[in-house]
Amino acid sequence: MNVIFHYGALGDFVLTLPLLRSLTGPTTLVTSWARASLASRLVPGTTPMDIQMWEFLRLHTKGGPTSVSPAIGDLFSQARSIISFISTGDDDWADNVARLAPDAKRVFIDPRPGEDWEGHICGWHRDQAAGQGLKLNKDNRPKPTGVKDGPVVVHPGSGGVDKCWPVERFEAMIDGLTARGQSVVPLLGEAEVERWPKDVLDRWRDTYSARVFGTLDELHGALPQACAYVGNDSGPTHLAAQMGLATVALFGPTDPRRWAPVGPNVTVLAPEAPAAMDWLDTDAVVDACPQPG
Repeated sequence: MNVIFHYGALGDFVLTLPLLRSLTGPTTLVTSWARASLASRLVPGTTPMDIQMWEFLRLHTKGGPTSVSPAIGDLFSQARSIISFISTGDDDWADNVARLAPDAKRVFIDPRPGEDWEGHICGWHRDQAAGQGLKLNKDNRPKPTGVKDGPVVVHPGSGGVDKCWPVERFEAMIDGLTARGQSVVPLLGEAEVERWPKDVLDRWRDTYSARVFGTLDELHGALPQACAYVGNDSGPTHLAAQMGLATVALFGPTDPRRWAPVGPNVTVLAPEAPAAMDWLDTDAVVDACPQPG
């Protein structure tokens, strides 16, 4: 059995799924419960566990937990490999895991590559894992999904404000898709509800029937009936790609050679060199979306 420990932003988490798919045998994923349970639905053979459990939190303290429950004891005793995105390998966490799972191969992955890394982040993960002796299968990407006559799901947000395409261009894109007979479902996250002026939120709700997703389950549930997804460099965009949906990803200041979504049907719109998001015009995004019918 493999055990993966991860804790980070949604996009960073989704970009670990290709590594999860390449492991041999069953895997227990220890992260936030919402993300772990989502991964168990996307990647067969994955068992979710909540990283907020007291015994896991104690792994970060010197000496760690003095005793563990039978379930946690079995997790460590049965682990063939333990893959950590949360430890450097020379800290209290690593010492505690070595004590609890002395027979397991321990692999420590730095989640962020250095400036000299020129490949994709998923390649960075694989190189580190393979370099520490972990045997990996070929990355089995998800199969294409989506409903041919379904709507285009549009999410205009991102954790980084500078990664967001201007709101008025999203609106023009939605108008353009609607004019050619395409159904559109705009989704707003908590960041948009907090950042956007009230009049803009009201316009998106009243004019575009925008829906607000408050949980990862709600986001996941909104995607399977779509024909395509359009969004910025963000966690939801990476999720749509990993779910196999036709995904149009809008890039500007970040480098898609490193951070592009991974999936069977991804179109990346990016400038030749990093630039502000206003580089991208509306027609290019409309043209990149699948035609209705």
